[in-house]
Amino acid sequence: MAFLSINDSLGTDIAHVGDLVRTSGADLGLISGLANLKNALFHRLITQPGTLVHRPNYGVGIPGYQNAPSSFSIQQRLAAKIVEQFEQDARVASVTNVLIGSDDGTPQTTRIAVFLIPVGYTEVQMTFTPFGAGV
Repeated sequence: MAFLSINDSLGTDIAHVGDLVRTSGADLGLISGLANLKNALFHRLITQPGTLVHRPNYGVGIPGYQNAPSSFSIQQRLAAKIVEQFEQDARVASVTNVLIGSDDGTPQTTRIAVFLIPVGYTEVQMTFTPFGAGV
């Protein structure tokens, strides 16, 4: 009987950050473990709900918040949507906190820190910069 490592429980996918990642041997690169989970959650964060025909309720739609007014109540609604969406991923046991902020007050440096418990792990922090550098 083979046992899965914790890394295996979070899956392995083809790596793509803007484009497919190639290895030095020209094969498609792979991503697994926490990095794979973070990449999948980033895609859920940036996907506009209704754009996937087979999953119309998938996605936070974070691009819709770019260059839009930001108030505490809007940030609370966004945080609630992130919790709801991230907890739909079977690899996420729970989301414990979401913090939204910017180092210098500009939208380009907005950071979203999500504290979550992946299945088989203790709490981890994943930080996303969806309007600038990405994952």
